[in-house]
Amino acid sequence: MKVLLTFGGTREYIDAARFITNMSTGRTGRILAERFAARGFKTVCLCALGAERPAGANISLAEFVTFRDLDLELRRLLKTGGFDAVVHLAAVSDYSPASIEAGGKRYTPGRTVKLDSKAPELTLVLKKNFKIIDRIKKYAAAGGHPEPLLIGFKLTSGASARAVLDKVLALSSADLVVHNDLAEMKKKHLFHLYREGKRLADCGGPEELADKLFAEIENKAEVICS
Repeated sequence: MKVLLTFGGTREYIDAARFITNMSTGRTGRILAERFAARGFKTVCLCALGAERPAGANISLAEFVTFRDLDLELRRLLKTGGFDAVVHLAAVSDYSPASIEAGGKRYTPGRTVKLDSKAPELTLVLKKNFKIIDRIKKYAAAGGHPEPLLIGFKLTSGASARAVLDKVLALSSADLVVHNDLAEMKKKHLFHLYREGKRLADCGGPEELADKLFAEIENKAEVICS
């Protein structure tokens, strides 16, 4: 069995010294990868710059920094990889800098220039990014490979049960959705596993989640083989 995991947070650069990012550390992805590999999966990890790195046999690593990097690396890996499953838990920026105005001048965002901090006001315009998860199966198909089992992640903050379900159902391209909530995580790091809007399991940490996902991936392989 061969599995691809994405984890850690993207960095969307404003200039050479500043960027937009998020709180993701890659810890959950690292634990999942190490537990998959320990149980015999060939595990490929696409890790964000600065994210925790898994170690051990059966693990190979690639890296991304920006949203665009992540998208390009996913295309490359899925074109050549032939993965049985993709676990997409990277914290991907929904927006990227499109233009900047400072001191009456307009700048193109990126890592090639550092903005002067003397301007009393800086205006940053963001553009909406497409949802990479909606393209993952298409990227695999473009390489002539069967569709992988696609596992997506959704993070909320103090959301109601109805709002959570709406968010989970919105990830319609994913076969399984793992949900957690920032407010709930203050007490315990729980993960809730869904299929087609139905809650399948509640996991008391990334180790238990790894076991549940391992079983789901193995089950998919058995169904295909039979």
